[in-house]
Amino acid sequence: MLTMSNVSNSAAAGAYYEQANDYYSKDRSPSVWSGQAAAVLGLSGDVKPEDFRAMLDGQLPSGERIHLAGPGRRGGTDMTFSAPKSVSLQALIAGDTKLLQSHETAVARALGYAETLAACRVTVDGVTSRQASGNLVIAQFRHDLSRAADPQLHTHCVVLNATQRADGQWRALDNEPLYRYKMMLGAYYRSELAREVQALGYEVRVTHGDGRFELAHISPEQVKAFSSRSQAIERALEKKGLTREEASARQLQIAALQTRPAKESLDRSAMHAEWCERAAGVGLDFVSHSEPASLRNTSHEAEQASQAVHYAIMHLMERSAVVPRLDIERVALERGVGHTHLEAIRSAIEKAVDQGDLIRHEERYTTPGARRRERDILAMEVAGRGKTAPLMARESVHAVLDGTKLNEDQRGVVAHVLSSKDRIIGVQGGAGTGKTTALRSVRELAEAQGLTLVGVAPSKGAARELAGSGIDSQTLAWHATKNFTGLNARTLVVLDEAGMVSARDMHALLTAADQVGARVVLVGDVQQLKAVEAGKPFAQLQAAGMACAELREIQRQQNPQLKRAVELVAAGNVPASLERLQRCVVEIECHQDRHARIAADFAALTADQRAATLIVASTNLGREAINQEVRYALELDGQGEMLRTLSRKDLTKAQALRTVSYQEGDVLRANRDYRCMGLKRGELARVVDGPEGVVTLERQDGVRVPWHPANQLHMSAFIEYQRELAEGDVLRFTNNDSRSGIVNGERAVVLLVEPAQDRLLVEKSDGTRLALRTQEPLYVEHGYCQTVHAAQGKTCERILIEAPARGAMGNESSYYVAISRATHEAVIYTDDREQLPITFARLDEKSAALDLHHLGIEKHAAPVDQLLVEFD
Repeated sequence: MLTMSNVSNSAAAGAYYEQANDYYSKDRSPSVWSGQAAAVLGLSGDVKPEDFRAMLDGQLPSGERIHLAGPGRRGGTDMTFSAPKSVSLQALIAGDTKLLQSHETAVARALGYAETLAACRVTVDGVTSRQASGNLVIAQFRHDLSRAADPQLHTHCVVLNATQRADGQWRALDNEPLYRYKMMLGAYYRSELAREVQALGYEVRVTHGDGRFELAHISPEQVKAFSSRSQAIERALEKKGLTREEASARQLQIAALQTRPAKESLDRSAMHAEWCERAAGVGLDFVSHSEPASLRNTSHEAEQASQAVHYAIMHLMERSAVVPRLDIERVALERGVGHTHLEAIRSAIEKAVDQGDLIRHEERYTTPGARRRERDILAMEVAGRGKTAPLMARESVHAVLDGTKLNEDQRGVVAHVLSSKDRIIGVQGGAGTGKTTALRSVRELAEAQGLTLVGVAPSKGAARELAGSGIDSQTLAWHATKNFTGLNARTLVVLDEAGMVSARDMHALLTAADQVGARVVLVGDVQQLKAVEAGKPFAQLQAAGMACAELREIQRQQNPQLKRAVELVAAGNVPASLERLQRCVVEIECHQDRHARIAADFAALTADQRAATLIVASTNLGREAINQEVRYALELDGQGEMLRTLSRKDLTKAQALRTVSYQEGDVLRANRDYRCMGLKRGELARVVDGPEGVVTLERQDGVRVPWHPANQLHMSAFIEYQRELAEGDVLRFTNNDSRSGIVNGERAVVLLVEPAQDRLLVEKSDGTRLALRTQEPLYVEHGYCQTVHAAQGKTCERILIEAPARGAMGNESSYYVAISRATHEAVIYTDDREQLPITFARLDEKSAALDLHHLGIEKHAAPVDQLLVEFD
């Protein structure tokens, strides 16, 4: 496991490391300098406190000082590599010191990889760019205890804020690549550690899909017995009459802080004796391996590497048509831990390219299937140009629309759709530009011409919005299950939110329409968020010359400053847009304080104002934290009942096939009848355990049955959470339920919580009241805060935006979607006001397979033959 955090200068961090040195010198943990830059500086051997403090302050041994900008400046980055608990037990209780060396070897290799990522920033003529340096200064501190004095082998690797350029100049380190490739560094460490411990003769048991593992002879229960912190938290909760499942998130947080022990001097002999006694008490029988394992089977490693790369391609390319080499390596390492290694994986990638399974351009890859799919989409659009008779003459459309309240853009859209001779018609509609009103007129005039309109959207919520124009609408997935039946030459298909549709789904829809001669109107916004799955076909079609009408006149924003900010970002001018909102930017460096401020500002609003306010966060973790802070600020924490809720596990199809993707306690829902398991569609079962290749499920009647994920595919996986719900709470539905009229993503207010009566009464925004059963897990979560993806398509009076300068919301599309939700006010909460324009100016990096070959298509003049060219 790898965790990372920034370390400030010596005034803040020096005392921590001095304390750590005192403490860890007593438990004989070594410290050492490493890294090519450290060698250049003459730093080697033990890390002396005075040298370490100086480096944290940017003071080099030569006397040269590196400028570290700003208050609370970064002196270094702490990369902490932690061995699996079972490795710690075997090394520190059983005394297999060879495992200590295995850990150090794996750490050294991971740091060697990190060194290839080293870079600094260089400014020339006012333009700042990243320059590779390839060297680091690293202070390593190996520790073998957790704060609760349990065995926990880990190494703090403090990467100092200094690197040497090729010209010999020393500069501050740009640590952004280290954070970006954190997952890769962690995967590489685990992979190398698994190889090392296997070389000593140990067997490993993979426990998670990301490659986490334990020694096979130490059980999960025995590992848990040496997790004293977790047990201390549970005891603290028990004193308050609570279990971990019953406690709210804030109660858990308080218990964790209250039970956090201070580091203190320990008697090593007495501590080791206590460990041995505890190990005996849980039946821990340490094995001894004095002989190393036999020589590795290189052909087996190559075969496993090939399988791991195949898995990585399936997993990654479900959601991205183009993937970097490093991502393929990372996922393959996670998939192949204990069976293969990085060099074998790199060879397998090259083999996949040679065999034609992968297409490479520099360090990025796609597949022939992805490229073919995108080419087909473009070819269908080109082939359909000029192939249909207009439904109405443009002049006739404008004559009909005279006297209506439609603006010029809206009239242009209606005329474009009705007068087009093309089978595939584009409408580029910016956020809040009156798309629904325009589509209502399209429907009325098209139906008058004898056409049947079919509405399609990527989500149930978007389909409901489209239905507001009077068009009968369903999701793309619903139509796919029906094989798009019902389409014919007199059908006009309207696809809304086309920018969020993947290449696979767009291909399926256009193919079905093409086969029967149906017309298709694609309505969307290329500047908003893209599809979760691979591809950006709507943007590609526009770039390839699909004729589009455009809605530009913003109608949603009522605040002139906010409206201008939205107009500017829509035009691509992020800095000017942010300048309009400067009075609405709140800078708070600490994320906990920032979350608390958002909650306080929200709680200070009236009830009606809160109902008209959205909060968006950059990550799901941030969303959960802000939801808890809001409940605390509204004095709802501790006032309700703990209820079981389900949150969907975000698994790709490749992940869903693996048994290791499912953990004890996960909940599975059958999406069809399975007689072999005794499950009917919609019924739930819980993961209890299972051997390799099989997951054991416990049905609701208590009967245990085996489940093979690779064979019985129609199951949805969820994680069960205990959530407190109180009267007045806002919740968000996380699953569609057509019987109850519930749409995934919509919100409701809790009116009554009555577990004894098996009832949770809620009221939706349209006034509809629903009684939900509390004896069954609920598909809900707290709904005060949501991610920006979940917010797309929604409208509110006020939006509060949590936007760390280097967070997941760091691109132009996310910023555009976030501020354009609000009619009157947008407030941005960040940790770095100056960095924000740079962060938000980044373009959405989602790529298409054809981007890899820079396919040139003349706008409005691309012949079909050009689109069908095969590229070698």
